[in-house]
Amino acid sequence: MIARERLRKRLVAVHDFPETYMFKVIGENSQDFIARVVQVAVQALSRTEELEEVKTRESRSGKHVSVTLLTRVEDADTVLDVYEVMKLVRGVRFLV
Repeated sequence: MIARERLRKRLVAVHDFPETYMFKVIGENSQDFIARVVQVAVQALSRTEELEEVKTRESRSGKHVSVTLLTRVEDADTVLDVYEVMKLVRGVRFLV
C-alpha cells in the first residue's frame, strides 16, 4: 500500500484531476486482446458509454500491439484502479 500511495502522490503532483487521461497497454497482437483491454477499462471505470478514444498500433514485427485509451478520470485513485485490473488481462506485457 505504501507504493500505491507514492504513485498516487506523483499522479496528483503532475495532473490536474479531473481530466482526460491516457492509458497505454502493450500486449499480444490479436483482436481478442484489444477487445479485452477495452472491456476491462470500461468496467474498471464503471462506464456504460464508450471511451473517448481508442487507438492501436502494431509493432514492427507484428507480434505486439499497443492500445492507447483516452478517457476522462476523476482522480488519481481511479487511474491506479484501472492499472491494477489491466495487469490481470491475459496477454498484457507492459503498462505505460
